[in-house]
This record gives sequence, C-alpha cells and structure tokens, in this order.
Amino acid sequence: MGVTKADHPLNRIGNGKILFWKRMAEEYLANSGVPYTIIHPGGLQDKPGGQRQLLVGKHDQFMDSTTRTIPRADLAEVVVQTLLEEAALNKSFDIVADEEGQGKPTTEWEILFEQATPGL
Repeated sequence: MGVTKADHPLNRIGNGKILFWKRMAEEYLANSGVPYTIIHPGGLQDKPGGQRQLLVGKHDQFMDSTTRTIPRADLAEVVVQTLLEEAALNKSFDIVADEEGQGKPTTEWEILFEQATPGL
C-alpha cells in the first residue's frame, strides 16, 4: 500500500519515487496480457493467522484508517489462495485484517476476491 501517497516514507529511499516506479511496473504487468494478481498488504504483524476478518480495497483506501495491518500468516494464506481461486485473477488489491474479534475470520476466499474489482 502507499502508491497513491507521494509523501509516503518509502519515497525517501534512494533517489525517491520508489512507489511511483513500483506502480509503473504494476501497470506494465497489467497491460502485458500475462495473467496476474497484485497484492498490496498492510503493515505486517507477527500474530497468529486465521483469527481475523480480512478486508480488500483499492488505491490505499485503508491508509487513513485504523485498520492498516495484517498478520504475516494471513498474508501467506492469501497468496496461496490467489493461486487456487480464479476470482483473484487479473486483479490488484489492498488487503488488511480487522482486529481480532471484529467480524468473522475469513474462510470464503472466492467471496473475498470477488470483492476486488478487476485491473489496477
């Protein structure tokens, strides 16, 4: 996440604009005709997976919210599920996790990926 925020801290690394060039690479991939799934995770946490509701969005919609993180174990499961679920194909999305106890833990992967709109 962070590609729409010019003042994001990652843009101060190296010569700057690292997220701008990341976005350019994503656009190149999306326009190449090669099947893709691009995942923009929130901040990674060392917490157990499978205990939270996962949320998908686009264009950094979670950057200004209190829900901006995801357990590493949940992100790993998301990556595996994108390989198994056609609903994740040719999509780019942000993904974060609600706090534990907020909502039902995500297990319906097709439903989750259908919430993401095609393209960048």
